[in-house]
Amino acid sequence: MSTSTTGGTPVTERERRGSGVARKVTAVFSVLTVVITTVCAVGWLGLNHLTSNITTIDVSSQLGTDRPTEVAPSVKATYAPMNILIMGTDTRSGQGSGFGSAADTSSGTGHSDTVILLHISGDRTRALGVSLPRDSWVTRPQCGANANGTYTGKFNTAFAVGGPACTIKAVEALTQVRIDHFVVVNFLGFESVVNALGGVPICLTRSINDVKSHFVMKAGTHLLNGTQALAFARLRHNIGDGSDISREDRQQVFMSSVVRTATSKGVLTNPVKLYEVMDAITKSLSVDKDLGSLDALKNFAESLQGVTPSMVKFMTVPWTPRSDGENVLWDTAKANKIWQAFRNDTPYPPKSTAPSGQKALTVAPSKIYVKVLNGSGITGRAKLAAAQLEKLGFVIVGTGTAKTSKLATTTVSYAPSMVEASRTLVYATRATATDTTATGKTLVVTVGKDWTSARAVTVASSSSGSSSIKSADAVTCVG
Repeated sequence: MSTSTTGGTPVTERERRGSGVARKVTAVFSVLTVVITTVCAVGWLGLNHLTSNITTIDVSSQLGTDRPTEVAPSVKATYAPMNILIMGTDTRSGQGSGFGSAADTSSGTGHSDTVILLHISGDRTRALGVSLPRDSWVTRPQCGANANGTYTGKFNTAFAVGGPACTIKAVEALTQVRIDHFVVVNFLGFESVVNALGGVPICLTRSINDVKSHFVMKAGTHLLNGTQALAFARLRHNIGDGSDISREDRQQVFMSSVVRTATSKGVLTNPVKLYEVMDAITKSLSVDKDLGSLDALKNFAESLQGVTPSMVKFMTVPWTPRSDGENVLWDTAKANKIWQAFRNDTPYPPKSTAPSGQKALTVAPSKIYVKVLNGSGITGRAKLAAAQLEKLGFVIVGTGTAKTSKLATTTVSYAPSMVEASRTLVYATRATATDTTATGKTLVVTVGKDWTSARAVTVASSSSGSSSIKSADAVTCVG
């Protein structure tokens, strides 16, 4: 054992970078996603028995009242937005030697080396699960006897010290996103869930023979059973760059396959198989008392009836390497955009602005250099427009006075090669006239008498920090 005292009281922690951790990572994603995408099809007749499988935990008294506000729907919606914290416990009693036990941790609940913050939109058209790496180096609230202080160290110590409640407090402090419900998934249930599904397909770009995970398989598409799925989840060597982050990426690809399998006609239209899947899942879950009731599960199931694989996305929180070479730091500037979307119940990444009758804009303001000229004859108008555009993210290279002071309409001038950038600037300036008289990469706005104000522009990025967003309906090969 090792003891960490960075910024707080001693915390007992056993570092487990081995196979069990990796298996549980995929188990957490798999079990909850299958719940979300299949529970509505089971029917109320079997739901009563299934709820008796689930263990409920009441942590409300441990969370206190100093918490983020609840999320309100961003659009008119039948349901409230929902933020669910998914935690996997690596308590491994009965799994053989070498896996450790809950007794090794302060809370007696084991470590949680995987935590996923899942946002389900109020209109039930979007579900985004963001994985929070176990090796994230964070400052979180203390739990237990020294609850008023803070602790700096590995993120996964929160579950070891204080179980679900401590982890919820940590996530809420780090994201300012209120957690509405939580789910704890037991490692033992994963293999039976995969087998109940009849296997899950995975595509490999090359053959793999890994002696540590005992995963041996040729290139191509294969249907993995529970044992093979666990071995695949263990993979770290002889594939990718060998890091936990790249393994998370592969596991998200696997999760997409789980969603497609769980929502396929072969499962949803087969009552026997569907019930077997749900029976295996619910035996693996512990949830908060509000979500664990029969009525709550019924309402949850009804609200998810329209969820399809294309609506379910996965990503890892944007991160940068820590100088110790072992841990990661969240890229807060990028991560905060995700948490803001969760708090506001808006899509992430945000949809690009699409001017009326045009395709979506493709060039962000931060990539557009602009010179602003005053052609209105009104003193200070160029500086005003420039300040507004700069606030929206445009790069202002200068201001000046146009040759005319009687320009009626604001005009955007650009070189022919900068047409895509000009579309963004035209939208932002509300310009009604354009020409191609500018040269180089700098666009020119000549402010006319019709100038009112600049308006915000959204251009979605193709990448979200250190992690691309994976859609559950997309088939991706790994290797």
